[in-house]
Amino acid sequence: MTTAPQESNYLSETDDTELDKLVTTLELSDGGTIIFAIAPDSSPQHPVVEQFKTLLSDCDENFQIQNFFYSDNSLYNFLYSLDNQANIQQEASRKLIMAFGIDQLPLPRLVREMKQLNLGRESIFNRDIVLIFWLNKSEFLKEFSNRAPDFWDWRNKVVTFETRPVLNPLLYSYLERLIAENSYLKISGVMQVQRQVDIFLDQIYVSLQAVRRQEVVETERHELSNYTQRLTIGNSSPHDLDEPSYYDEPVVLESSFSTTTKTITQKLDLSEAVRQNQYNVILGAPGAGKTTLLRYLALHYAVAKRDSQEIVTDGEQELGRTLLPVFFRIADYAERLDKQPNLSLLDYLRQYHAEAEVIARILETMQQGQCLILLDGLDEVFDQESRRQIVERINQFADEFAGNKFVITSRIAGYRDVQLSSRFAEFTIEDMDSEEVEKFLHRWCRAVEKAQQPEATEEQWQTAGDNQTREILEAIEGNEGVKRLTANPLLLTILSLIHRNGARLPNRRVELYALAVKTLIEDWQLSKKLPDAPTVVLKETEVVRLLAPLAYWMHEEKPSGLVTQAEVEQQLAEKLAELNDIEPDTESVRQAVEEFLRKVRETTGLFVERAPGIYGFMHLTFEEYFVARYIADNDQSEILSLIDKHFYEPRWNEPILLALGYYGIHFNAQVDKLLKKLFSKLDAYEPTLQGGDIKFKNSLSHDAILVWSNSLEKSETSKFELNLKDLIFAGEVLTQVEVSNSSIRKKIIQKLVTTLICLDTDGIDDIIKQLLKLLRRIESFTQKGEVFALLKQAANDSNLSEENRVKLQLAILFVACGKADMQLVNCVIDIVGTLNAILFCGIRYLVKELGEEMSSALKNCQYINIDRNSIKALKFMIFMSYLREDNYEKAVNLFE
Repeated sequence: MTTAPQESNYLSETDDTELDKLVTTLELSDGGTIIFAIAPDSSPQHPVVEQFKTLLSDCDENFQIQNFFYSDNSLYNFLYSLDNQANIQQEASRKLIMAFGIDQLPLPRLVREMKQLNLGRESIFNRDIVLIFWLNKSEFLKEFSNRAPDFWDWRNKVVTFETRPVLNPLLYSYLERLIAENSYLKISGVMQVQRQVDIFLDQIYVSLQAVRRQEVVETERHELSNYTQRLTIGNSSPHDLDEPSYYDEPVVLESSFSTTTKTITQKLDLSEAVRQNQYNVILGAPGAGKTTLLRYLALHYAVAKRDSQEIVTDGEQELGRTLLPVFFRIADYAERLDKQPNLSLLDYLRQYHAEAEVIARILETMQQGQCLILLDGLDEVFDQESRRQIVERINQFADEFAGNKFVITSRIAGYRDVQLSSRFAEFTIEDMDSEEVEKFLHRWCRAVEKAQQPEATEEQWQTAGDNQTREILEAIEGNEGVKRLTANPLLLTILSLIHRNGARLPNRRVELYALAVKTLIEDWQLSKKLPDAPTVVLKETEVVRLLAPLAYWMHEEKPSGLVTQAEVEQQLAEKLAELNDIEPDTESVRQAVEEFLRKVRETTGLFVERAPGIYGFMHLTFEEYFVARYIADNDQSEILSLIDKHFYEPRWNEPILLALGYYGIHFNAQVDKLLKKLFSKLDAYEPTLQGGDIKFKNSLSHDAILVWSNSLEKSETSKFELNLKDLIFAGEVLTQVEVSNSSIRKKIIQKLVTTLICLDTDGIDDIIKQLLKLLRRIESFTQKGEVFALLKQAANDSNLSEENRVKLQLAILFVACGKADMQLVNCVIDIVGTLNAILFCGIRYLVKELGEEMSSALKNCQYINIDRNSIKALKFMIFMSYLREDNYEKAVNLFE
C-alpha cells in the first residue's frame, strides 16, 4: 500500500534509509555517476536535499557540492565553465552537481537539453563528477527514457523520496517555471546562428532609456497685500501632494489669477522608472523591447524570491524590493473575456493557474501588497470597445489590489484613445543610441560565442565576441540604411544574425531589408530542425508576389497597419485568382490562401496574427519594403503615376525611396531616365550664392515652401517658390540609388549646398541639420568626392561673406566626420589653422546640435599615423565635439 507524501521538515524512516543507501552508493562510485532523485516539490531547501548535504559533509570522501538551475543556464555551458575553473584552481575534491528544474523547462528547451544529454553523454561520463537530477514526479523519468534513451541507459541509480516540505513548497515550483519560461531569448521566426543555441536573456539584456512627459499647470494668484503660487501636476489636487496645505489663508479683498501650462520632460533608465513608480505604463514601437522588459523583470524578481533575497538585483543595479511576480498576456485574457463577458482579472488568474493551491498562495501574497503585476500587450486588444472594457477591468483590479506594483505595456498607437487611469505613469521607450547599440552588440556577440563554443575559455569568448562586435560596428558606421534598423532591438538582433552568418551588411536600405526578409522567409528550416530538407516550405518569390500587393493595399487603406483575417483572405484570394486565371471564390483558392497564411505566420514571422483574427506585418519596415516591391514591379509610367499619387504624404516617403532603390539595382540602365522625369520640378530651382537669402513659407508644416530670387533686386516679380519636400526627396534618392549620370548628381548636390548656405535661419535649426546630414549621407553612399568638391568650390568664392564662409567650413567638417580618414584630419588642420572667434562660435553651435555624430570619427582618427601638430589639432576638435549637454565631463577629461 502506497502512503501519501509526508509534509514535514523531518524525514520519514523510509527516506532516511534511502538517503543512507544513496550516500553509500556515491562513496563507492568513481568516474561519471548519474543519479535520478524524485522528491515532491524538490528544491535546494527541500528537507531531503538539506539532509543529503549534511550526510555528505560527514563522508570520508570530500565532495564539492554545487547547485545548478536549468532556468539559469544550459547544463553543458555550466559544466564547461566548471572545467575552466578547475584548470585555474586545481581543486582535489570531487564535484557533485545537483541539477534542478529540467522538468520545468518549456518544451523547445527541454528537447534541446535532452538531445545534448544524449549526444554528449560520453563527455559527462568522462568527467569524475556526480550529477544528480532532482525531479518532482517519477512520471518525468519517461521523458528521459524517450528523449535521451542512451543517456538514460547509463544511469547509476533512481531513488524516490516521499517527504514534502512544509515551508512554501508550491511557490518554489511556480517560480522555477516562471524563471525557466523567461530566462532565454525567444527569437520566433528569426534566423539562428550556425547551430541552434539558447541565448540567455541575462547575457544580452540592455536596459533602455524612457521618456516621461507631464503636463504641468502653474497657477499664480496676484493680490494687493501678498502673493502665492501653486503647482498642480496632471489631475492631482493640492491635497495629493506631499506638501503643507495652504487652504487656511486669510480672505483678501482683491485677487487675480493667471495660469500657464507647460510640458516637463524626464528621461531615465527603464529599470529606474519601474523602481521609482508603483503604477507604470510602458509605451513603445513594435520590437522596441516592451515584452523583453517584462520578461526580464519577471526573471529577476522570481530569482530573488526563489533565493529569499530582500532586494532584486541584476548584477549591475538594484531593481527594487523583492516581490512575487505575476506575468500574463492581456490578449489571452481578452480571448477568455470574449467567451465569458463577466470574467474579472481575478477570475482569469484562477483559471490561468490550474493548481488551486498555487493560485491561493499567489492571491494571498497579492492581498498583502507583495506582488509585481506584469501585464503585457494592451495594444493587442484591437477592438475599441473590448479594449475599453479591459482597461476598466485593469483599473478595478488596481483598485482592489492597490498595494502591489503594476507594469503594463502597450504600443503607442491607439493607447491615447483608451488610456488607463491617471495613477499610471507613462513612459515611452526611446530608440537605442550609439552607446546602447554598442553595449548590446558586445553582449550579444559574446553570448553567441559562449553558446556555440561552451568548451572555450572566458577569454576566448570575449576575444571572439569583441571581434564580431567590431566588424558589425564598422559595417554600421556610415551606413544610414543599417543605422535606421539599429535603433530597434529586434531589428538590431536580425542584423547581428545576418552578419553572424557571414553576409555583408549592404549600403542600400532596400538591399538590407531584402536580406532581412530573405532571412525571415528561408531560415525557418534551422529553427524547425530540418537541415536536410531539399526545399523550403515558402519560396521568397511566392511570399513577395502575395504580400507586396497586400502591403500596398494596407498602406493605402489601413494606416493602423492592422487588418482582419477576412480582409486578408479577400485580398490574397483576388491576387491568387489573378495569378492563376481562375475565379477568387473557388474552394482551391480558399484552401491555398489558408495554407499560405498558416505558413507565413508560423515559419517567417513577417506577417503575424497580432490577436485572434487580426493580422499585420511584424514591423512597419517590412510593410514599407513590400509596398516598395509592389511599386517597383511596374513599367516607368505606372511607377511615376504611383509615386505622384502619394508623393506629398509623409508615410509614403520611405516606400517610394525603397522602390527607387530596388528599381535602380535591377534596372540600372533605365533608372537615370526615370529620375530625370521625377526631378523635373527642380529644373526651375536655381538659387545662387549672390542671389540673396532663401526664405520659408509654412516652415512648421509638411508643406514648407522655399522662396528665392535670382536677382539682386528684391522685387516681388523676381521671387520663385519650391516645395522643400521636392528638394529633400531628390537628395534622399542620391543616398539610395546609384545614379550613373554625374550631371544629375551634381545638379542636385549644388542645389542642396546653395540652400544650406543661403537659407535664412537662426543657428543650426532642424532644416539645416537635415541638409547637413543629407549631404554627408550622399558623400558616404556615392564615395565620389562630389559633395566635398562642390562645398570647397563654394568656399573659394571671393565674393562670399564671412558668415557664409564659416557655414561652408562647418559643413565641410561635418561631412568629413562621416569617415575617419586623412581627409577628415586635413579638414581639422585647416579649421584649427584659420580659427577665429566667429568660427569658434560656429563650431560650438554645430557640436551642440550634432556633436554626437562627429565624436566617433574624430576619435578614430587618432589611430592614423600623423605628426604631433596634427594630433594636437585633432585632440582640440575632439574636445570641442564633447562640448554638449551630458558630455561636459568627457570634454573636461580630454582638456586635462
